Amino acid sequence: MKFPIILQVDKKRPREGSVISFSEVMFLFPFFWASSHSSLAPTVEISGIWPPKGIGVLDPWEIPLLNTPILPSSGAVVTWAHHAILAGKEKQAV
Repeated sequence: MKFPIILQVDKKRPREGSVISFSEVMFLFPFFWASSHSSLAPTVEISGIWPPKGIGVLDPWEIPLLNTPILPSSGAVVTWAHHAILAGKEKQAV
């Protein structure tokens, strides 16, 4: 038998998740807009070039390329450990 309060909480979850997602979009949108606007239409104040003088740019074939396989592999390891713990195989989770 489910308790009525649990049913009420379950009904609210999708709405709360959408509110959180919407607030994140509203928070991040101005930053992406400003970045896109500055890169697509550089102004006189930044000498009309993008990126502005004095800003160092990373080569995408160095550190970012090395970080790319690290992110999915770490996610896979955490998922594997999580499933091992749920299955009662703690030795595989280490």
